[in-house]
Amino acid sequence: MSSATDRTGYSHRLALVREHLELSQEKMAGRLGASLRAYANYERGERAIPIELVRALYEKCAVDPVWLLTGEGGMLLDRDVRFRLDQRTLEAVVATVERIEKRLGSPLVTKRKARLTGLLYEQCQLLGEDAGGLLSDVRIDRLARSTRSSR
Repeated sequence: MSSATDRTGYSHRLALVREHLELSQEKMAGRLGASLRAYANYERGERAIPIELVRALYEKCAVDPVWLLTGEGGMLLDRDVRFRLDQRTLEAVVATVERIEKRLGSPLVTKRKARLTGLLYEQCQLLGEDAGGLLSDVRIDRLARSTRSSR
């Protein structure tokens, strides 16, 4: 892992994870327990990623450590394995989907409703404490507008 090529590879994959989660470097650093400066250095490949960061990415974001370090396999591990069903989160997501339907003025087709519920729940699990913003009224309005246009 000491070659510049390796650091560039996994530093790029680290940035891909953050972009996939739609987080700023500051929020990603906070979630992983790193300073913003250290995290930015990891993404730029100027500093080797410590094992503690690899472990935090696995535990908090379901990132496959093998993929992160080698590029082999997929970015995220199977969520069914990583996360247990959280009843409180599921209830918040269902309530959010109901608010979206109310704003649309008609119910979603069952298949779309199930997909939306699953995607929101999955994102809430990945975002952890930051999930409240995902279910906010501002985001709901955006989802309702995009759902309306894709009908």
